[in-house]
Amino acid sequence: MDNNKKDFEELAQEIKAGIASTGDMPVTEFFNLYAEAAAENGDTPDLTYCPILKDSAGGYRVDGYAFDVQESSDSAISELYLAVCEYHDDSEQFSITKKNIEKAVEGIRRFVTKATTSDFIFDLEESSPAFQLAILLKEHLVKIKRIRLVVFTNGVLSLRKKSFPDEKVGELLLSVNVIDIERYSKITSQGNEPVEVNFVEDFGGGIKNLAASPSGINSYKSYLFALPGNVLAEVFARYKNRLLEKNVRTYLQAVTKVNKGILKTIEKEPHMFFAYNNGITATASGIALYESEDGETLIEKIDDFQIVNGGQTTASLNYARDAKSLDLSNVFVQVKLAVVESDTIADVVPKISEYANTQNKVSTADLQANSEIQIQIERVSKQVQTPQRAGELHSSRWFYERARGQFKSLFSYKTAAERKKLQTLYPRSQLISKTDLAKYEFAFDARPHHVSEGAQKCFSRFVQVLNKYSVKDINDQWFRRAVAKAILFNEVDKAVNGATWYQEDRGYKAPIVAYTVSAVADGFRSQGLQIDLDRIWKEQSLDSNFLNWVVNVAQNVAKILKSPHRK
Repeated sequence: MDNNKKDFEELAQEIKAGIASTGDMPVTEFFNLYAEAAAENGDTPDLTYCPILKDSAGGYRVDGYAFDVQESSDSAISELYLAVCEYHDDSEQFSITKKNIEKAVEGIRRFVTKATTSDFIFDLEESSPAFQLAILLKEHLVKIKRIRLVVFTNGVLSLRKKSFPDEKVGELLLSVNVIDIERYSKITSQGNEPVEVNFVEDFGGGIKNLAASPSGINSYKSYLFALPGNVLAEVFARYKNRLLEKNVRTYLQAVTKVNKGILKTIEKEPHMFFAYNNGITATASGIALYESEDGETLIEKIDDFQIVNGGQTTASLNYARDAKSLDLSNVFVQVKLAVVESDTIADVVPKISEYANTQNKVSTADLQANSEIQIQIERVSKQVQTPQRAGELHSSRWFYERARGQFKSLFSYKTAAERKKLQTLYPRSQLISKTDLAKYEFAFDARPHHVSEGAQKCFSRFVQVLNKYSVKDINDQWFRRAVAKAILFNEVDKAVNGATWYQEDRGYKAPIVAYTVSAVADGFRSQGLQIDLDRIWKEQSLDSNFLNWVVNVAQNVAKILKSPHRK
């Protein structure tokens, strides 16, 4: 079977399983899956779902958005991420062409143009997603320098070159990024999609370098070179957070503080930037070199390019160019590149990242997505037996996905009979990712504001909490109660989605559920009581009367959250 067709069918099954669990519409489940993958891959920050659709003449579509803010001491700029779904609920895979992308771009152009006019906003309901996004856009317009459109599609992008030139929407730059079924499958199976930086094809030419590898070692090579500031800024503008090593990316994702000293050097003494700045440390899995006509060895391209130290320098150069309009032609950045063989890169890169960041603001806790605690949670999850639900013929287990792609790889290279058996043992409804766990724990602990910050930032905070634990704290009872919190959160989510009052006025489901779970759990604690997590684990479900009561609480929470006059 063709790989894309196989991926298409697997995604369709994934969406069906999600619908059965959450009760959402297919396109909503599709958006959630792709948004999670995009955020983890660094293509976008955590996106807010906001279905906006106008099908008539002059129509537009937006399915999600996020603001990514860069701040200096005296100003801030924002990049607005807008997601558009090109989702087909068909049984056959399909192709996405240049025409489909142009249609999405034109729709975004229309919406942004309309949203910046007062008449458009006055004609919208205050509780509508279109109104909420239009208000944010209008309020932040002076700070926005670039719109990043990401098209989510379960089709196959049928273009030879899959990068798109920047366009203009009024005074704003518009960048286009497409995540098709092929890219989605790579991201979800590999954990992240490698970045290939081709200096010759895309960034003006090869880079002079100095090989600095220890002799006699084949698994590791190192290179030193000076990268022009304009080139590094442009590379970052194209690939953004995908360039940042995964754990550092989580630390920097929400708000990137721009160093005032870096900006001052660029503005006053750009020729001294190389001397004053520590430069960046980067890793790669491969490098292509070529010899120029005058005999110099130049870097043509770098495979799986990741910046493990110097993310602030990189972001600041991009800020200086795009926000401050500073000239980077005399700026050069020192780069230390470690090229590590692909079979050892997973072990070596985290160590390079940790050691390179020991004297920086990124703490060790920020670099511990693969910590001993995380490994212990995974270990315990595999040994805990799940009670068999009433009426079920087979027992099942909860699967903790410490690293993206683990759950999917569980079913890879299996026969149909083997996959069916595994799906019975590990149903998708009993999958808990590391970011899910953070959400469940923080909601139960009355921290819905942190849940609402988005999956990646929420997980970054949760890592700091977990690092206060010892391995012995993560035992069977801890995991059973964590699963009970997951059951509580997910059943409330599904019940809210099906409630008549919610169907009549949809929207804000994620914060409604997070704040409801927090309000209920904290309400019990304030009375000296506790939700019986052990009972929830034993029954693998919520008592129906309790769930109905919680949904009534959720209705009141929704009224508060949706009120335009809330303080």
